[in-house]
Amino acid sequence: MWCRLRKNITFATAVCAFGPFSISEVRAAEGGLTNYVPGYYGDFAVAVAPQNGLYVYGTAYSYQAKLKGPAIPDTVSASAMLYLSGFQYVTDHKIFGATYAFGAYTTFLDAHTEAKPPPFSLDASIADRGDTSISPLVLYWAFGNLYVSAYQSIIIPTGSYDDGAALNASRNYFTFDSVVALTWLDQKQGLEISLVPGVMFNTENPATDYRTGDEFHLDGMLNKYFSQSFAVGLHGYFYSQFTNDSGAGTPSIRSASAGVGPALLWNTTSIGIPGKIVGKWLHEVDATNRFQGDILSVTAALKF
Repeated sequence: MWCRLRKNITFATAVCAFGPFSISEVRAAEGGLTNYVPGYYGDFAVAVAPQNGLYVYGTAYSYQAKLKGPAIPDTVSASAMLYLSGFQYVTDHKIFGATYAFGAYTTFLDAHTEAKPPPFSLDASIADRGDTSISPLVLYWAFGNLYVSAYQSIIIPTGSYDDGAALNASRNYFTFDSVVALTWLDQKQGLEISLVPGVMFNTENPATDYRTGDEFHLDGMLNKYFSQSFAVGLHGYFYSQFTNDSGAGTPSIRSASAGVGPALLWNTTSIGIPGKIVGKWLHEVDATNRFQGDILSVTAALKF
């Protein structure tokens, strides 16, 4: 995911708060990461259709990391808070035998990046609106204990972007994310195994004439339900760019990363509030040509 030479470090995001970066003599994937938000796709009973109605949610997503790559000193660090707010509306309509839903979310980024010693010296911050994701088609099927969901998301560059800025809140290009979710849920034993694979297809950044390569991401969850109100899980993710970038001076270098950690679910319906709270911590165990660190997130959702 490395691209043309730049004299700065760029930290930008559309939906993900952690890229891109470029360092002095190299630049990563229009900066270093992706519109994929690690761990965000994983949840409890992720492929099970919710009851009909409107769901509104918000996520606070913290990331602390260092940039990892063969030509990068271990002194490039990033800290970020990404706030996501959105909705999903689950209808009573059926398409191909599946429950039909749609949704969208937008983001706000508060980030800081630092690099030293010289010639990598930089200290920059940003607090601004990020990009927006819309999902006009979300489908849910049920086959006994097996649940399947499929959806198409479009990430729109609604955030601020300046090609010469040290930090940006937008990736400045469209991404089309095709995702399938699979959940096996044994309600009698309270056991769940879920997988959420997806493929991201990126368009060209018109400000740089640069196109980030296509990307594969996979979230996996092993969850145990102790009651209808409380569950714990082991969640993880894997990310890999599988095609090269394209643009002037593009070398054939790609990026990958993986993380794993615990998660908790509290269903607030037990206290008369129709919703849930999900918290998780993911420790990234490996990274190539991108940041590696720790992710903490809390999501609260309400049904109306």
